[in-house]
Amino acid sequence: MNQHRYTLEELPKTFIGTGEVKGFSFTQIKQNEFAYIYQVNVEGKLHFEVFKKKSTPICIDFMNRIYSETGFREIYPKAKNFGINGWTYSTYQEAAIKFHKISNSIAGITNDCIR
Repeated sequence: MNQHRYTLEELPKTFIGTGEVKGFSFTQIKQNEFAYIYQVNVEGKLHFEVFKKKSTPICIDFMNRIYSETGFREIYPKAKNFGINGWTYSTYQEAAIKFHKISNSIAGITNDCIR
């Protein structure tokens, strides 16, 4: 019997953005098995990003495009994915509502009651 152990590298609790979000400060506020909420600080101005959890295989050999069959890492959505798998809100309360809607939807809960 061939048993595989799968590993999942979660997103960091805090990090400084690179590329299109260079210099932005990200702090994880909440997470569950379905979604994340991050507080984003852009030159002292705060907003909140909510997104569905998504993972991808870990790249073992970039040049030969070889990916792990057992190791995965969670990924933060790119700007082009916002509005599809990620959303931005100016208040934590708005972000929390979306977080619960995402979680309930994925979990198969039909009402939108916040727990």
